[in-house]
Amino acid sequence: MNPTSEELQELKEKASETLKSQSRCRPLFVEFAGTPKSGKSTCIDTVEHFFRRLDYKVLAPTEGASKRTPYFLKDDLVSFNIWSATYALTHILEGRYGSDEYNLVIMDRGIFDALAWFELLRLKDDIDEHECSAIQSFLLIERWRNLVDIIFLFNTEPETSLERENLNKLIEEPGRAMNPEFLRELNLAYEKTQKNHANQFNRFEVIDTRPASNTNPQLGAYKVAKVIVGELAGEPG
Repeated sequence: MNPTSEELQELKEKASETLKSQSRCRPLFVEFAGTPKSGKSTCIDTVEHFFRRLDYKVLAPTEGASKRTPYFLKDDLVSFNIWSATYALTHILEGRYGSDEYNLVIMDRGIFDALAWFELLRLKDDIDEHECSAIQSFLLIERWRNLVDIIFLFNTEPETSLERENLNKLIEEPGRAMNPEFLRELNLAYEKTQKNHANQFNRFEVIDTRPASNTNPQLGAYKVAKVIVGELAGEPG
């Protein structure tokens, strides 16, 4: 069920009033995590549009793993994910200490997501226990972990991800990541990471985008934006 026009207007007015009364000494940092085609990127676009239209200063770096990581690292998944993780950390530090005074920083994959990918590599024996633990400990250093105010973990099953991936495509050949076995393994890694580390972050929200959840992109974005506005307004989570 979509939000009503009255609910959307109320959210808009609250967000506008919250911006006028802002006294935060730093931006609100929000991380979006989740499997491919779980609805994460669509939600980011909608939420970013909402806040920018209301004159919030938003830092929303291009997602690193699929769009910015150097192609020559893609055959070495440990190096690939190290690059992607440090790319996210770079933008967290930029948002916190840069000269631009942002109100909101939106991370498409960040610290939590990196933790999950290294958990996946550990489960697949692509990295040993000692090295994985060392990397995850680095990612969980309080200096930057505590900057992340909210994590939204988007969750759906492999079949739905693949259906969304193949919609309007000419062929349905599986890819390196977009295949049922890999997506199941990745979902397991997210579950383990949530169990082990969710309570180490300030706020953790799961966004269920499975068909059985009866949600849709607008409703999902509304729920996310409402949480963000509430956090900006200083309301208890």
